[in-house]
Amino acid sequence: MAGQTDDCLSRLKILFNSTTPVVIIETLEEERLMFLVRSACSELDLPLFEWSIATGLVRSGSNAPVQAPTGQRTTQTDVAKRIAAAQAALVQANLPPVDFGSIAADPPSSQGAPIVNTATASGVLAHLDTMTIPSVFVLKDFHRQMDDAIVVRRLREVAQDFAHQRRTMILTGPSVTVPPELSNLVEYVDLALPDRERLRQIIQETYRRLAGMYTLKSALDEEGWNAVASNLRGLTEEEAERAVAQVIVKNYGLMPPCVTEVLEAKKEILRRTGMLEFVDVTSSMASVGGLENLKKWLQKRAGAFADDARSFGLEPPRGLIIMGVQGCGKSLCARSIAGEWKLPLVRFDSAAVFDKYIGETEKRIKKLFDVAEELSPCVLWIDELEKVFAGSAPDSASVDAGVSSRLLGSFLSWMQDRKSPVFVAATSNNVNALPPELIRKGRFDEIFFVDLPNSAERRAIFGLQLARRKRNPADFDLDRLAGASADYSGAEIDAVVQSAMYASFSEHKPMSTQSLLEELKNTVPLSATRAEDIAELRDWARERAVPASLPEGVHPDRLPA
Repeated sequence: MAGQTDDCLSRLKILFNSTTPVVIIETLEEERLMFLVRSACSELDLPLFEWSIATGLVRSGSNAPVQAPTGQRTTQTDVAKRIAAAQAALVQANLPPVDFGSIAADPPSSQGAPIVNTATASGVLAHLDTMTIPSVFVLKDFHRQMDDAIVVRRLREVAQDFAHQRRTMILTGPSVTVPPELSNLVEYVDLALPDRERLRQIIQETYRRLAGMYTLKSALDEEGWNAVASNLRGLTEEEAERAVAQVIVKNYGLMPPCVTEVLEAKKEILRRTGMLEFVDVTSSMASVGGLENLKKWLQKRAGAFADDARSFGLEPPRGLIIMGVQGCGKSLCARSIAGEWKLPLVRFDSAAVFDKYIGETEKRIKKLFDVAEELSPCVLWIDELEKVFAGSAPDSASVDAGVSSRLLGSFLSWMQDRKSPVFVAATSNNVNALPPELIRKGRFDEIFFVDLPNSAERRAIFGLQLARRKRNPADFDLDRLAGASADYSGAEIDAVVQSAMYASFSEHKPMSTQSLLEELKNTVPLSATRAEDIAELRDWARERAVPASLPEGVHPDRLPA
C-alpha cells in the first residue's frame, strides 16, 4: 500500500516511539486496522497483543497464552517457510512434490487459553498494569466497557503508567467516546479513505481472489479500470471490495457494465450510512424557467473543474446560496447545477448528522466532509441551510449543549480550508436565521435571491409544465396565462396545471387555456397570505444579494457578454 496508508503507518510508529499511552482509532475496518498495527509493530520490533471480550488477552498471530515464550510457538509464517524450503529441496532432487496442505492449514502451535483473568475489562487492565516490556495492546470494542467508573479509573492509572514507558493501548471501535479523565492522555489516528491507486489495487486483488473460485473474464481497458476506481471513491476499503466483488460475480468478470453497476452499489452503501445520499440527476438548468442571471453565472464556471482550468490558474468555484420566496425553484436549481455541469450530486441529510451522544455529531460531520472530498468533483446539496445551524446563535448554546455552534465551526473551517473541488449548493428560506459569519464573502462565491417569477418567467414555467405533461405549449395562450398568474410562484403554477389536468380528466374533455384560468382563480397564492414576509425578504436582498432573474422586460439576448 502507498500514499495515505504510508502516512497512517508513519503516524502509528511515531506514536509508539513517543510513548503515547492511549491511541483512539475509530473504524469499522478492524482487519485493515490490525494489518497496519501489525506492520508498525513488526518494523519497530514491538510485541503486539490483542484483547476482546470474547477471547481475553492473546499474543497477536496465535491463540497462545500471553505468558508463553515466543520461541516455543510455531507460527503460520514459520510453517510456510519450512514447507517452501522442503518443496525446493524436492525439486532439486528431482523428486515428486508432496502435499503439505493439512499441515499448512493447521500449523502446530500451543493452543492454550488466553491468560487467566483477562476476559473482563477490569481483569485485562489489572494485568496490563503489571506488564514491564515495551508492547502494544489493541483493545477491541473497549468503548462498551467504559460506562463502568472502576474501568475508567483503572484505564487512567494504566495510561498514566504507560506514559513513562514504551507501551501503548489502542482503543478501537466504530465510535469511541473518551471520558474527560482521559482527554489529556489520548491521541487520535484516522484511517483515510483509499485513494484511486489503492482502489485499483483492491479491484485487482478482488478479481484474483474470485478468479480462484470462478471462471472469470476481464474485458475492461485502461480507461475502464480507471472509471471503476473513480466510481468507488468515497468508500472504505472493505466497502469497495464488497461492491467490486458483487459486480464481478454478477457479470462473471470485469466487463463494461461493471463501470455503472459499481456506482449503483456505491450509492446503496452510502445511502445506508444515512448522512449522504446520491441523487440521480435528471435535469439541467434548461428545465428551469427564467433565472437568467443565475444561469449565466453557472455557465461561466461550467469548465472550472477541468484540468486545463487548473493549468490556467483557476480555482474551482466554492459554492453559492440560493435564497428567496418559497416555491420559486431554489431546490430545483440546486439539483440542476449538477446536471448542468455533469457532476455527481450528493445531498446532505442534516437529520442524520445529529446524534444524541455528546461529540458524535462532530465526528459524523467530519466523516461526511471526508466522503464528500473523496467523491470530488461533485455538488454537495444542502437544503434549507438555516435549519442545519438553527441553534448556533450565541444565546442558543443551552438548547443543544453547543452542538450547533461546534457544527457551524467545523463547517466554516471546512469551507475555508478544503482543497478538493466540492461545490456547495445551499438553499435558504429565511436568511435572517443564518449566522453572519456563514454568509460573508469567502465562504460562498455568491448569494442569489430568487423572487416571484416575472411575466416572461411565468410564461416559460407554464410552457415547461405543459410539455412535461405531454401537452403542446403552442396550443395554449401562454401570454394570457402569464398575465393572469401575477405574483404566483413556480410551485403554485405547477399545482394549477396539475389541478387542471385532474379536472379535464374527470370531465372527459381536453385541457384548455380556460381550464387553467379557472384553476388560477381558485388558488390563493403565497404572495397574498405572506405579503409582509415577502416584502421583508425583498428588502434584505435588495442590497445584500444578486437577483437570480432579469428585471421585468429585459430579454436574455440583451445581456452583456
